[in-house]
Amino acid sequence: SPLCTVLSCIKAVLGKQWYQRRVRGHHISIMKVFIVLALCTVASSADLRSLLDTTYTDVSGRSYTLSDFRGKYLALYHSASWCGPCRRFTPNLINAYNALLGRNFQVIWISKDRNSRDSDAFFKKMPWVRMSFNEGRGTRGNELFKLTNERYIPAVSIVDRNYRVSSDQARFVIERSGSR
Repeated sequence: SPLCTVLSCIKAVLGKQWYQRRVRGHHISIMKVFIVLALCTVASSADLRSLLDTTYTDVSGRSYTLSDFRGKYLALYHSASWCGPCRRFTPNLINAYNALLGRNFQVIWISKDRNSRDSDAFFKKMPWVRMSFNEGRGTRGNELFKLTNERYIPAVSIVDRNYRVSSDQARFVIERSGSR
């Protein structure tokens, strides 16, 4: 059950002795915190799925929907052409993407550019799909940024097959390991 999973996490993170003293000793306030966190995770995965449920396009103009990516891990890539670190990181992500091509993996670019002309020009260098410029800059893109715990661009979050964020630090992993 989800509660057993939360209790296991408490034991693993805080240690068995702390768990036995506090949780079994009826100091339940920490339990309430972890239960709320577990429920928030379930809610955020539903929110994440609904925010991702839109139309995407590739460089050739072909349209895709979220159902086209069913069963795949999604890398949500937030970046902009005006951002120097984004321009330097994009080739690393392209290498990782090419290394994972044919596997259950898809990158979705979410532009943080200031105008659609710059966004379109930057996107031409990318082999994956993108959210429309207006959605990426609008509420949908901003909510995705918040739900995936990102703060700065470039940012890459990995979303698992159940629409839960499995990593919000993928950028740093890719930078350290390249395309491996």
